[in-house]
Amino acid sequence: MTIKSVRIYYYPKGTRRERWLTANYWGWAEWFELRLKPVREQLRGVEVKGVDIVNLMLREDSSQAWRPNTWTQRANSLVYEFVCDLKPLETGDKMENMQHLMNFYGSVAEAAHWPQMKSVAAALKVPLSASDKCSLEPYLQWPRKVGRIARYLA
Repeated sequence: MTIKSVRIYYYPKGTRRERWLTANYWGWAEWFELRLKPVREQLRGVEVKGVDIVNLMLREDSSQAWRPNTWTQRANSLVYEFVCDLKPLETGDKMENMQHLMNFYGSVAEAAHWPQMKSVAAALKVPLSASDKCSLEPYLQWPRKVGRIARYLA
C-alpha cells in the first residue's frame, strides 16, 4: 500500500465549533493529495504495510487524546494526537492558519520513525506559493464547489 491521504481532524470543545472547523478546513486534505502525487513512490514500503492514511488529531480536551504527542499505528492509519487551543483557527486567516498547521504537521511528521513520513514531512513543509494559495482557496470554503464533496452534493 501507499500513503494516499494526509488529514487533520479538529476536536474542539463543542459540536458546533467542530462542525465549523471541519467544514472550513477539511477540504485541505483533498487538496494536499495533489501535492503527494510527485512523491508517491516514496510513500510505499514494508514499514507502512497496510497503511494508506496519516492523521493529525487536534484536540482541546486532553482526556480525549489517546496517546498525546506520540505516533501510533491504528488499523490502516498512522495517527498523531496533539492537545491545543483551536480557537485561533476560527478567527484567523484560513490560508495563514493552514500554512502554520502544515509547518507544525511537517515537524511532527519528521519526528516519526517511518521513513515514508520523511517524504510526507517534506511535502508539508513546502511553503504555499501564490498558485498553491489560488488552488487551495476553494477547498477552504463551505459549501465547497470543488473536489469530491462538491461532486457528491451536486
